[in-house]
Amino acid sequence: MDIKSSVRHRREARIRELLEGGAGQDDGFELTPTVRDHSQEPGQRTSGVRAGQEAPSPRPGGRLEPLAAGDEPDPEKLWKQRYRSWYGPPGADPEDPGEPPRRASFMNSLLRRLVVSTLVFGLVWGVFNIQHPWAVRAQAFVIESLSREMDFQAAQAWYEDHFGGAPSFIPIFGQTEGSSTKVNAHSTLAAPLEGRLVQSFAVDLKGIVLEATGGSLANREVRSIETGRVLEVKETPDNGYTIVIQHTGERRAMYSRLGETHLKVNDWVEGGEVIGILSLSEAGGLPALYFELKEGNRSVDPAEVIPFD
Repeated sequence: MDIKSSVRHRREARIRELLEGGAGQDDGFELTPTVRDHSQEPGQRTSGVRAGQEAPSPRPGGRLEPLAAGDEPDPEKLWKQRYRSWYGPPGADPEDPGEPPRRASFMNSLLRRLVVSTLVFGLVWGVFNIQHPWAVRAQAFVIESLSREMDFQAAQAWYEDHFGGAPSFIPIFGQTEGSSTKVNAHSTLAAPLEGRLVQSFAVDLKGIVLEATGGSLANREVRSIETGRVLEVKETPDNGYTIVIQHTGERRAMYSRLGETHLKVNDWVEGGEVIGILSLSEAGGLPALYFELKEGNRSVDPAEVIPFD
């Protein structure tokens, strides 16, 4: 039984008790007759008071004064006071609990989200400007998380199971394997260096680093991945020679950290042709090649189109 039903039953039982007590015994009290107020709406209840007892005077606003000491309190009134006091602060007057708390406004919610976003952005920006080992690991984790492709096929299957079809307002759900644009992974591109991958594309989203298998001249030979024309040859103290070659279509490759080369701008090269020699490492380690591959203005992960052992 809920609280409202309990209050109603208690009020009815109290009224019956008063009526039966006044009719069955002469205890010096009698009930005043109930006078119907024709100004009241049909179905609205009227109440009587004992003879000789002063009716409680209404407060401003229609509320009744509390009963005198010793009288049984009105359970409905007690319930209303307790219910309304939930809205007020601790210790507040139950008779004046105030209005229910309002929900946060849109501007306050937007401001909180903006502050949190700014803090997250500042934290990530700070991590990418620190060159400690733990920061490098954090950078790799962030880059890997942002560059990992979402499994749209699983999302589409879940949406179809729950809603009966893929949403038309998300275009990628309607794409097929044939309509998506991908780099041709079956093109015959030669590896620029016989070595192993020591830095993946996820680190800087621009290129990779290949380490030679040895320090001999044959192991340090850098080769063109396919036929192309030399666009740029430059030398810097940090990276040695850097060669940029325009290959088939909009494909362009950059070979950096070379110790020597015989190429000049506008020279043509064939796929697999030696274009330079890596310089030996001053620290005694194995020489390494920094390699970038682009399709137009978009950087491409070379490991997706070139087989590296």
